[in-house]
Amino acid sequence: MNTRYLVPAPIRPWTRRGLVAITAVLILVAAPQSAFASVSVAPDATARVSGKVMAVLHVGSRTIIGGLFTAVGGKPRLNVAAIRADGTVDPDFNPSVNGEVWTIAASEDGSRVFLGGLFDTVGGLARANLAAVDGTSGAAVSDWRADTVGTYPIVRALAVSGPRVYVAGRYTGIDGTTSKRLVALGVDDGNVITTFRPAPNAGLGGVAVSSDGTKVYAGGAFTSIGGQPRSHGAAEVRASSGLATAFSPSLGGGTVITLGMSPDDKRMYFGTENNTLFAYDLNNNKPAWSIKTNGNTQSIAVSSTEVYIGGHFSQIVTGTIPRMFIASLHPVDGSVTPWNPNMTGFPKGVWSVDITPDKLLVGGVFTTIGGVTHKSFARFSGTP
Repeated sequence: MNTRYLVPAPIRPWTRRGLVAITAVLILVAAPQSAFASVSVAPDATARVSGKVMAVLHVGSRTIIGGLFTAVGGKPRLNVAAIRADGTVDPDFNPSVNGEVWTIAASEDGSRVFLGGLFDTVGGLARANLAAVDGTSGAAVSDWRADTVGTYPIVRALAVSGPRVYVAGRYTGIDGTTSKRLVALGVDDGNVITTFRPAPNAGLGGVAVSSDGTKVYAGGAFTSIGGQPRSHGAAEVRASSGLATAFSPSLGGGTVITLGMSPDDKRMYFGTENNTLFAYDLNNNKPAWSIKTNGNTQSIAVSSTEVYIGGHFSQIVTGTIPRMFIASLHPVDGSVTPWNPNMTGFPKGVWSVDITPDKLLVGGVFTTIGGVTHKSFARFSGTP
């Protein structure tokens, strides 16, 4: 989840617990206070990327990055690479994709990494916009193939749940079938799971799955999905059938660009093309809160204490708070926390945010953080 004032020093875990206790007392006599993001504002030292990073995902002990670049850490890497725990590029993982990589997912055991975007070869093998690669070497899995077709087809988002990988984007056919836009494939074989038929009537920009695998969350330009009208481009459908649940957002703002889910699966966050971020409780069709930014939110990552958003904004319009490309919000009310790494760059900002128990991972098009050169990929230590 991605113009600087004085920024508090990073809060150590024991300090954070103390502040939470104090805040709990102050709430009794004062207005609710914003949470303090607990990751550092200064990034770790990591390998430099020559190009832009559109997707980041932590898999095992490494972070897989995808985008449009030619080298990482001085080593040739075509649009996909892996960053090790020490910040250096993995010398063995090298898928070599000949086009943009927009999204990354991984099997639950990390043995396979799925790549989606706009490309036609991976490691020299023909693959149209979607591929599975070996989690260690990055070599394309030879017996897993599910090409997408259509007019300017693109895979924009992926999500894995158990034996399924959900593929969201703009395409009119996949794996030799006419299934389109939101499809479930087998993790092991790439075959279409035909019982899942949400049939959205327009393209998707985001997808997520509930922790128990029974619900799929979709965001995009559609106005109907799962057999029901959904005029604000966000929906919850059943994994068993693709049929829509009763969740039907009453407010939106055009195409949904990205979405994120709370760890407890109770709240859905989505950003729209009119620069608005919405928070919805899934048992309520009215938003819990919404905020405006002066540019689109392009990625959302949610922990139990913060909502991290990345995009090409420079200000949280709600409250007139400067935040360049990335911000941390309180999940209860959307208020902005003091965390502000002060990114700069032009023109697109942050495209992808991921969280681990002790890191915040950020990819995009940026050039400095806190006044120091740091391009395209950043890793912030702490507890997101």
